[in-house]
Amino acid sequence: MNKLILTIFIFSILVSGCKNPFEAKDKGVDQLNAIENRWDDAHKLASSTARIALATPISELQNVKRDLERLEVSECLTPAKEALSSYMNSNIANFLSFMANSDSTNFNSNKQIIEYFSIKTKCAGENIESKSELAKEAEALKIIAEAKATAAAERQAKIDAEVKRTGAAKEAVEAALEAEELAASDAVAAAAAAEMEARLAEDMEAEVAAFK
Repeated sequence: MNKLILTIFIFSILVSGCKNPFEAKDKGVDQLNAIENRWDDAHKLASSTARIALATPISELQNVKRDLERLEVSECLTPAKEALSSYMNSNIANFLSFMANSDSTNFNSNKQIIEYFSIKTKCAGENIESKSELAKEAEALKIIAEAKATAAAERQAKIDAEVKRTGAAKEAVEAALEAEELAASDAVAAAAAAEMEARLAEDMEAEVAAFK
């Protein structure tokens, strides 16, 4: 009976593809936290360094990434480590492009850093007390992404409802909506410009009155 149970247990492990069923899901999370803090410091320095002097800060960013690659993490955290590595690659490439006076900037890293923290939280939980700047950035990017997705869904629902109501072609409804959105955007910009102009005029009148 015991042999049968052991055989079933081993078979279930092989089927699940789990390398080590006794491995802690959060193995390596402390080291990842340390890497995040080192990246924060190196990235802050690189962001405040003139183009001509970027070689050393970029080298430090590359050192942090190499240390990340050497980390041993749990099977659960491995995809998180890979996402963080991709994020770092993209950011380092952006700094190199900037140093070379190139316009080829990559923003795909936004998705990678959101993915990193999503997986990390699932595997190791989330410590609110010790959030890195990188974690705060990912949280802000996630909120922006969710807002964009919600706006896109609402826009599509509005288009679908108008198509159903009028029977017009979807392309025509989309074109009309784009024209409406553009007009609204122009109106907002014009109102802001008029408000700014009025404030400047008031300030100028106050200055003239002060000299009288």
